[in-house]
Amino acid sequence: MKAKRVWGLVLAAAMCMAVAGCGQEEAETATTEPQYQVIGTEAEGAYDILLKNSIGQDVTGISVKTSDEEAYPANMLASDAVLKNGETAEWFYMPEEAGETEGVGEKDIALNVVYQVQITLADGTVYELSSLGMDDIDQNVELCLEDDVVFAKYTSKASGDTVSTKEQEVASKAQKDAESQEEVASEPAPVEEVQQEAPAQPAQQSAPAASEPQQAPVEQIPEQTTEGCLTEGGGPAFN
Repeated sequence: MKAKRVWGLVLAAAMCMAVAGCGQEEAETATTEPQYQVIGTEAEGAYDILLKNSIGQDVTGISVKTSDEEAYPANMLASDAVLKNGETAEWFYMPEEAGETEGVGEKDIALNVVYQVQITLADGTVYELSSLGMDDIDQNVELCLEDDVVFAKYTSKASGDTVSTKEQEVASKAQKDAESQEEVASEPAPVEEVQQEAPAQPAQQSAPAASEPQQAPVEQIPEQTTEGCLTEGGGPAFN
């Protein structure tokens, strides 16, 4: 009887240890799953993409628009949030309901819609992905920076191949630079400002000429008359 009791206690202890071990393993599995920063809002029909920053510096702004829109909407990152270099975030984006749609399960994908993504870096530099095929991304997207362009690398959902948009972004940048140069060349040359001449100074009035010294009046000597007769000495003769 004692032996049976001992074996019963041993089996019970073994079962408890096994159950505890399973629970610990499940807990470890749950805690080791990666926890990503969330960008956007999780909702039915939204794209769910794992976005990795391999640009070389932190990302402070992400904004998405269609090619038909003129301006980018508000930043999808919170005001105090950044996607640090080397980190991955879970990015939710609700597609625009535009163009023809094709039912894919519970999600309708908008066809013929080109998405453009504006990326702002920590140093204030702004880059643009001119075209990102959201509906063709398998799940993971990596942002890279080379040759002064930001481009995306991902696995195509349709073909299974690795896609890089670098050549496309380089061509888009070259086109934009050419258009900017044409705009500058077409602008009219600035009109040179005519320098206004200083008003002519009035001619200085010449100093009055020094008055010539007036000659003293010549004393008039009364003329001597020869009336009367002359004496022998030349003087007048008085009667």
